[in-house]
Amino acid sequence: MSAPMSAAAYVEVPSIALAERQTSLHKGQKRTHDAAAEKEKVVSKRRASVASPLRKRVANGARPSISKLETIVISLERRPDRMAGCAERLEKHCHELPFRAFPATDGRECTIPEEEVTLSWNTARNVIYQKQRAIRKGWDDLETYQVRTLKHSAGERGCSSSHIRAWRLCLEQAGDSDRPLLVLEDDAAPTPEFRERLERAMASLPSDADVLYLGYSQAADWRREVSEELVESVYVWTTVAYIIWPSGARKLLSRLPINEPVDNWMAGFAAEHELKSYCVRPKVVLQADAWNVNSDVAHSDEHYWGPNSDIQHSDALYWGPDHPEAKAALNDSALAAAGGSLAGSSIWDVDSDEESEDSLDL
Repeated sequence: MSAPMSAAAYVEVPSIALAERQTSLHKGQKRTHDAAAEKEKVVSKRRASVASPLRKRVANGARPSISKLETIVISLERRPDRMAGCAERLEKHCHELPFRAFPATDGRECTIPEEEVTLSWNTARNVIYQKQRAIRKGWDDLETYQVRTLKHSAGERGCSSSHIRAWRLCLEQAGDSDRPLLVLEDDAAPTPEFRERLERAMASLPSDADVLYLGYSQAADWRREVSEELVESVYVWTTVAYIIWPSGARKLLSRLPINEPVDNWMAGFAAEHELKSYCVRPKVVLQADAWNVNSDVAHSDEHYWGPNSDIQHSDALYWGPDHPEAKAALNDSALAAAGGSLAGSSIWDVDSDEESEDSLDL
């Protein structure tokens, strides 16, 4: 028979057991802590992998300040008055912007390969978005939008060729960096809020951006709202002002030839989720005149019904001058005109000739 356990021994036993339990608990806490730390490492790594493209783009010159944003103004060499007018407007509202003239391709004088720009185009896809715009704005003119095959005007082909050359310049200047290029046409009229709004939009611009439109005409509803100053677009018109990144330039150049007017063609890729296009909202670059107001530009898809058409394709003409939408459009035009002189016709100097009005497939 074993000797009875002393009080001291009795106390010692639970002390040892307690110590063992405390050691076990400590080890368990350590394992829990280590597991939590490891999990945090994984989460941090994932966060870093998500954020790194933006950090890389910033470090790689993809988000330059206004004073370092490489800028070209597409302008016909035979129209120095238009370049002078644009320079005046840029100096007034964004004098720190480093811009230079970029000679436009003259569609009347230059041979443009069909491998780059086709001779004709079909309006089917554009008609879809013309109708969406009409519905969005409440216009009762859906029957006026018809699918046709039209000849590209010389000016339209020259416009497309000029933008192709601008995209190639973007890649050439960027080299191994992600530095973007701001492309302007010489009827661009920046608003007084140009710098402030553009900087706020750029601050919230996703790292996947291929194109950022500074001026545009909205067709479809926005795909999503990124911030108060920035939206992702589905389909917008005009190429009066946009920033393009090398990623966007590569995508567009890989899809030649351009087989629609260049703004429609670019918008189509955005609509099909093949080009990530965003817009500064509200726009910070206007055009000298509202679409179809005081304009002598013969866009092929606006003239196939003949010069006496009564189709109304602008708020000002459709609603009348007293409607709020019309007043807003006309105020934009007045603001653009006040920004500096704009002499003469369109940048592309396209007259209303037979080439732009003829339909190939009636």
